[in-house]
Amino acid sequence: MSRLTIAIAMLVVCVARRCNSEELTAKPAARDIRKLSQHFIARDDATGPWKFVPAENIARLSTSEHAGVVTIAEAGKGKDIKGVLDAPIKIDDYPLPWEFHLGLIQNYQAMKGLSERQINYAIGLNLAVTFSDPATWPADREQTPPDTHVLQLLVVHLGNVGENYRTGVPRVKGTALNQFDPSPEVYLVYGRGDLAPTANGNWKMNYTWLGFEGSVSGSWSKGEGPANSILRFRTGVLNPTTLQVGVGYGDHAGWRMRTIDVSRFGKMTGIWEIGPVISADRWIPDVLAAELDLDKPPEWLKSFRERLPVEGKSAPTDAALVKRIEDLFKVDPPDPAFEYYVDYAVFYGNGPENFDHLSDEFDVPGFLADQKWYIEGNGIAETYSNPGYCTVTLLGMNGGWAMCPIVSGDGIDLARYKPPFEFETAFIAPDDAIPWNLWWTFNLFDTDGKNLGQGWNPGVQNVPGQGRAFINHFGFDPKRVVASPLLNVEFAEPPPQSLLAAKPLSMLVQVLDDAHLRVGFRAASGDAWRFSQVFDTQKTLGRRIAKIGYPCLASMQGKQGDRGWGVGNYPTYQRFLIDRVRFGYGVSK
Repeated sequence: MSRLTIAIAMLVVCVARRCNSEELTAKPAARDIRKLSQHFIARDDATGPWKFVPAENIARLSTSEHAGVVTIAEAGKGKDIKGVLDAPIKIDDYPLPWEFHLGLIQNYQAMKGLSERQINYAIGLNLAVTFSDPATWPADREQTPPDTHVLQLLVVHLGNVGENYRTGVPRVKGTALNQFDPSPEVYLVYGRGDLAPTANGNWKMNYTWLGFEGSVSGSWSKGEGPANSILRFRTGVLNPTTLQVGVGYGDHAGWRMRTIDVSRFGKMTGIWEIGPVISADRWIPDVLAAELDLDKPPEWLKSFRERLPVEGKSAPTDAALVKRIEDLFKVDPPDPAFEYYVDYAVFYGNGPENFDHLSDEFDVPGFLADQKWYIEGNGIAETYSNPGYCTVTLLGMNGGWAMCPIVSGDGIDLARYKPPFEFETAFIAPDDAIPWNLWWTFNLFDTDGKNLGQGWNPGVQNVPGQGRAFINHFGFDPKRVVASPLLNVEFAEPPPQSLLAAKPLSMLVQVLDDAHLRVGFRAASGDAWRFSQVFDTQKTLGRRIAKIGYPCLASMQGKQGDRGWGVGNYPTYQRFLIDRVRFGYGVSK
């Protein structure tokens, strides 16, 4: 399990949130891309630095109608609606790499099928990349600079089904395209544009349906993938010739990603547009239907029409019937009756230069931990149940849980990014009647790339009947605190129970320079830190720190073959309420 945790800490993904490390003696700040972020929480209809165009196809736009989202009603003018920043992003405006994450919510009334018409729509991520000289860029944001190329990654819904049978798009019913669902509707992840032809077309991201096989009236429900009501889109700008795009859903960890090489166009000079797009023109009936081979009636209808005269049935009523049947097989444009919802549009830096952007206050309920942290193992992490916290509910069986930063690169190179820096978390622990533990999974490497101590796990462990204790090494014994054999950071006096029982308890790990570490605790933000003695890696191990792997937060409840710890599931499952995670440059006072 520990190896898996360490490996996942080296993966690549993430999103933006502000960093609140107060008290740090910080390095000079580069331009902060997080300032472009919006959660659209204020109910004042202000969306800056974002705007939505074109105005003539927006009948209504509101952040007050449904709290936490931008509600957009289209005017039926047949033009796509896009959310764009007030100004484009030049490639050298912000340190690379950086990430953009977009949240959309599908209209439940559209998913429910509350219409006798087809409910066809396409919503998703719009990315317009320009390779032109910024001096040639137009002042009008609705015009496009020369040498600009576009990729749009969309979730598409075609057809309809409800509590009563509706015809929807008949040709998708019970086919491989819609997972052999007996409903005449389909959800797709679909790419279009000229920036990345390899990302165009059907991404074949499946979903599930529940119901009776062969049902005439369709299935009960759909879920997962593009059929989830919560959609997440992601763009990573890695360097001037490489992008990543992807899609995720709900609070499920992970993304479906593709890497895109745009070097055939040269080097990117800027991101002209990035944000949400609503396909409100005739792309669905005129282009997509043809690409999916849905733009023609089935062959049997052609034969039926030709046979009518042979049978002497060519009266106007028969012709009208045939015409009505033919119309059922046409794919309609989007219906302006249904609104669209944009949940958030956030940025953050995603590399060692701005690793402090991994900081998170967990102060936006429903903004998922998976935006910046990969959730693995025997637990559930979410921000709904206790607003202001990332609530981690451990399922309690033998195994573990970890929350690992998903960030570009495998660690912080101290030759390029000079210490001091620090890592802080604050949490409310479970009840002490049952064993629990929470710790960081640090990996410290020397100049030869060798691990100092094969991992370092500073944290807190509770042993029922004995109390809470600082740990610097995690062992699989719920009744005993184990010291690290190599990285044995110690306090002159053990932190008292009154401190370690704080709600929340703040824990700090400092890297003072390339050879010195220490750990601190405090009960409230205004309190002084109680620090450990400084640990000298050069003096103790004969080696200095050359690189620090991004640490995970982790908790374990046993390993394969061990007896259970008595934790179990309901009603004795445990919860950690994580108040914040802060990565920062400098040293707290």
